[in-house]
Amino acid sequence: MNELKRQHIAAILIQSTKGVWQIAVPFAIVALLQQMLFYFFIALCALIVISAVFSWLSWFKFRYRLEAGELYVERGVFIKKKRYIQKKRVQAIHISAGLWQRVFGLVKVSIDTAGGGMEAEAEFVAVTRAEAVRIRAELLKEVKETDSSQNDGELNEAQNDIETEAETETKPLAVWHLGTRRLIYAALTSSGIGLVLSAVAALLSQVGQFLSFIPDDIYENTFDYIFSLGLFLLLILVVAVLLLSWIISSVLTILTYGNFKVSTYEKEMVIERGLIEKRQLTLAYRRITAVRIIKSIIRQPFGFVSVYVESAGGGTNKEQGSTMLVPLIHERDLPAFLEQTLPEYVFERPIKTAPKRAAIRFFLRMLIVPVVATCVASYFFGAIGLIGGTVVVAIAALFAWLQYRDAGAGSNDTFIWLRSRTIGQTLVISPKQKVQSVTKRVSFLQRRSKLAHFEMFVQSSLAGKSFYVPNVSDENADALFQWYSHQSD
Repeated sequence: MNELKRQHIAAILIQSTKGVWQIAVPFAIVALLQQMLFYFFIALCALIVISAVFSWLSWFKFRYRLEAGELYVERGVFIKKKRYIQKKRVQAIHISAGLWQRVFGLVKVSIDTAGGGMEAEAEFVAVTRAEAVRIRAELLKEVKETDSSQNDGELNEAQNDIETEAETETKPLAVWHLGTRRLIYAALTSSGIGLVLSAVAALLSQVGQFLSFIPDDIYENTFDYIFSLGLFLLLILVVAVLLLSWIISSVLTILTYGNFKVSTYEKEMVIERGLIEKRQLTLAYRRITAVRIIKSIIRQPFGFVSVYVESAGGGTNKEQGSTMLVPLIHERDLPAFLEQTLPEYVFERPIKTAPKRAAIRFFLRMLIVPVVATCVASYFFGAIGLIGGTVVVAIAALFAWLQYRDAGAGSNDTFIWLRSRTIGQTLVISPKQKVQSVTKRVSFLQRRSKLAHFEMFVQSSLAGKSFYVPNVSDENADALFQWYSHQSD
């Protein structure tokens, strides 16, 4: 029996630094606003000591070993926990290197199991790359060896779909690089500006607290002058906030997707990305359940799309359980990329769009609230409310027309594809054998218009994800439903 091992001792520093950062940053902001920096520094010193002690205890109590057929892990400072992870249940093994891991030449290893959800079943914060390769090779090798002895069909399928990350071919069949130009385009058109904008706005709302040390007369005179500039200053402020949010969002995108490349092998592809935190994911082709092609409202006029894949494990919380396959690529280059990575997804995809009688439903759903709000704004604010409301109604009408135009679906002998739009357009393509269920929903009003909603459900990151297209013709929904219910396999 192998002896129990511990992680690299640098795990103490990595864990304690992470703990201090997560707690100290929000309290530092509060202390700065409340002018309590002296007490904050005292508390920070105590926090560093406490975090270091608990990180050492956590490192000391965390031990593991690879036994025949399973990974054994024991941990716990006050309550000792022992866990056995059967190797045949391992679904994915991720190897990444954050900033601190790279400083010490170490990596982080996360192990996902069937039914484990979005959180890793076991996580090694700091091990050498050689140890990470050994863990990965031993776990996946054992699964591969035991696969032939299993008689349970469902288990065999799960095991056959395991990511064979370890000992892949040293030379890939092909390598696709995002490149500097695509990376810059992706950064400049990133949809993350909305999240950054909300954070910047929240920060700016607290600016007054940071200026409390300025004498009241200077403070008041300055703001009186600023507000006297009126609408012009307001426009400048809005533009400045948008510009700052755009810059921050672009930088974050570059840090996340820098050095992005996809290497294809015989049975899997390896996706690598990251400037500060380098991440590597091996994705077995057999485990892919769907491909999503996204056209954001910003990128669509330029012909750029993003591509995600749904798979039974491997997704991330940041990407809503999906895996980013391509951050940005031009539509004209997409067939060649798919031919290189997922050739079975390269085929004509005719769309049977929503019928004309469905248009009224898209417009009613989008316009009811804006029209009512415009009437209320006109009553209380007069012409200004009417003008602002009219602009909102016009934008809502535009999106209603786009949603109606894009809604549709199609199928062939082995694939189904659904196209819909909320803000951006989404085209999801899934093989018949990977679809877990389909649903046709018809409301009372839809029945009168002979319309229906069609929805399909596929496995994604050990849970599931549904996709639907609204207000397609009842005939089309029936055809898709029958396409699935009469599977021959």
